[in-house]
Amino acid sequence: MKTIKFLPLVLLFTLNFSCSKNDDSASPSDNDPTQTINQTSQSNRGFAYKTYFQETASPETRKGLVILAHGDNSDEGDGILNAQCELLAKKGYVAVTTSYQNPTGTYAEINARFKADLESVITAAGAQFQIPRSKTIIGGMSRGGNNTFPLILPGQEGVGNPITDIRGAILECSGGDEWKGTAVLVPVAYMANKVDPTMGVQNANDFKNGLLENGNGNVAEESECLIINSSGHCSDAGSYKAFVVEKVVEWLP
Repeated sequence: MKTIKFLPLVLLFTLNFSCSKNDDSASPSDNDPTQTINQTSQSNRGFAYKTYFQETASPETRKGLVILAHGDNSDEGDGILNAQCELLAKKGYVAVTTSYQNPTGTYAEINARFKADLESVITAAGAQFQIPRSKTIIGGMSRGGNNTFPLILPGQEGVGNPITDIRGAILECSGGDEWKGTAVLVPVAYMANKVDPTMGVQNANDFKNGLLENGNGNVAEESECLIINSSGHCSDAGSYKAFVVEKVVEWLP
């Protein structure tokens, strides 16, 4: 497994000073005026999603597809996820921020509905931009990431066959425990406060330690964690962008 990135509290203060919740700053190269990034808004199965992509790209030059689901009290216009997707598009990826149907019901019902929603976006965007599932990354923030977990774990009610034919998953302040770390079926990029009362996380290092023991394919080797030494829920999500982009570029160069 890659070296785990653990941010001490001193560095956290620096991040808070330099990165607001909706920070969308980019390096000069990322602001290349010759790059034209298109945004399209679409709806499917009663929910909406937004797609970022380079207008001049072709199926041969598109590097992959990244789909990120928002958390509670947000939508496909989520500022943090949109900033991540815009930067990914500048680097040659098709990036999607997606909503989904109302996440209520039994565990099995929620899982089945969320999987169907996400699969519909994978299918639609994959066909539109001619990107195979093997070059697709899924995930999300808060509930969006937490609802992704069952899709990449074995034996979850309502899921049927887990989603394993993708490149990886991005999990931003999405909960997680040691068992999930040992059991996830695809590589993950995991971001969290060390303590997250909202998600019931007493120590995010438990998930990290589980990943170190994961015996599924290349999961342990290709997964990486960014754990911020503080308590809160998505309180430093504005500082995740560079880590997200770094992992996507590593997985889909």
